[in-house]
Amino acid sequence: MFVVKAKTDFAAKRVEYLYEAMQKDKKCDTGFSVRGRNFPAHLIILMACSEFFGTNEGLVEDIMSPFDYEVIEAILKYCYTGEINIGDKHRTKLLELANLLEVKIPPQFKTVNNSNCLKVLKSSGDSELLKKAKDLTMENFETLHKTQDFLNLPASNVIEILKWDDLFVRSEESVFNAVKLWVNHDDANRKKELAQLMTSVRLSLLSMEFLVDEVMTFCHSCAECMTTIRQTIKNKNDKSFIPRETPRRKIKGKKMAVVGGLDFEDANTIDIFDGLENNWTLSKNIGINKCRFASVVVEDWIVIIGGKNSSKESVTSVEYIDLKSGQKQPLKPLNQARHDFSAVTLSCGLSTDVYVIGGFKVTNIEKKTGSILSSVERWSSNTGDWEIIAPLLVGVDSHSASVIADKIYITGGRISYSKSTNKVQMYSVETNSWTCRAQMIQERHSHSSVAFKGKLYVAGGYLVQTSTILDSVEHFDPNANVWNAFTKLPKPAYGISLCCFQNKLFSMGGCDKYDYFSDVWEYDETSKSWKASTSLSRKRTRAVAHVIPYDSII
Repeated sequence: MFVVKAKTDFAAKRVEYLYEAMQKDKKCDTGFSVRGRNFPAHLIILMACSEFFGTNEGLVEDIMSPFDYEVIEAILKYCYTGEINIGDKHRTKLLELANLLEVKIPPQFKTVNNSNCLKVLKSSGDSELLKKAKDLTMENFETLHKTQDFLNLPASNVIEILKWDDLFVRSEESVFNAVKLWVNHDDANRKKELAQLMTSVRLSLLSMEFLVDEVMTFCHSCAECMTTIRQTIKNKNDKSFIPRETPRRKIKGKKMAVVGGLDFEDANTIDIFDGLENNWTLSKNIGINKCRFASVVVEDWIVIIGGKNSSKESVTSVEYIDLKSGQKQPLKPLNQARHDFSAVTLSCGLSTDVYVIGGFKVTNIEKKTGSILSSVERWSSNTGDWEIIAPLLVGVDSHSASVIADKIYITGGRISYSKSTNKVQMYSVETNSWTCRAQMIQERHSHSSVAFKGKLYVAGGYLVQTSTILDSVEHFDPNANVWNAFTKLPKPAYGISLCCFQNKLFSMGGCDKYDYFSDVWEYDETSKSWKASTSLSRKRTRAVAHVIPYDSII
């Protein structure tokens, strides 16, 4: 018997040859023309990846026609080489085209989420996916280090993760506990990795009691570890020893705060969500004697702007609450009294500017009348002053504002007592002017909006014309200037608060004609549905949600 076995890269080199032949239109027997550009190919290669190319050859060009050239090239390359290397902005469209052509893309090329980020870190060669996986791993380490996926990681991956400065942990004890869990999962084979793993634990940040009771007990059989631990303990006991500063893990903005509300009782407290503990707590009374105000976060402040006082008058007062001290201080008042308006922040060089937009001013309390405002004011953190800037094209109240790519988007609102609108107005700092963008699918006011993954999401609200409470959600692509319907809320509500927190979309609170809600819903991208999350500590509507530093003490 005569046996020959080619080198392990034999098949790969043949694939490379065929791919190069396709690029040069060499011996190609099929091809596709999309908007004047030709894409030659070998039909048998495409059919090996998807039978669709053989049975529906005449449809392929029509299917490809709406997609960018980069997406088409990436699909064809995958059919030849099994590799994908495409920018994050094209990934969704690539998956959409692959689905239409029945090309099965492996899971590692799809959306990175909490359930697969550790697997992506372990196996993916895609730099964009790796970055997303790293970010998610850092943000959710307290949960992820207890999972089977973490326990199955090789030592090299574990060491890399534990060295990250941005690892989000309660304390350095969590890092040691992760080492302990990983080693104990396969004690016989992993003890030899202990010395290397422990170099990632910042021992000087651990308490003396924890070092003695936990760390020494676990590491007693590792001579190298024990030497380092004893030296750390000695240094801690030596009053004259001046240690080199050990960097603490960076704690990012990892709490969610829901601020304000329709009633004074709501407005004087803040609901705060701890992502590590997965619970809501109610702040102390913050002494804001008004409601229906707007709020923004400026560095370590929550700024409380305008609103309505106990006499039901619109007010100009502005205060800030220091998130690190809990102290409340006044700022310069607005030029225009207003409530039911919107406020956002934009960075401008070293300054953070606050924009206050539209709203309502009470003119006669007894008759319950007033005027809908088109005026806009801007406050600079450098000067502390308010200035009047270009007004809205159409005055609105009970609208919503969000920022994408340094542009302010005003969605919907009420343009009269009897009419909600679907108008979208966009502000450019460069030109100090407002322009109209594509209108929303649905007229609405008292809704909420948030920028999430490059798109603007709008949810819930009220339609005056038909007295309808809305459950509809839609999102806007600023590049295409197009609105598309999105998964509906679990139930109709207006006065909800949308927030992007830990790379997830949340909807909180709201009300219907009969009651306020404490409901919190989290959007699950895998199932494309809203799932119930931990409820607010109180019912709340017409509030605003923010992400705040984890060490805030309010």
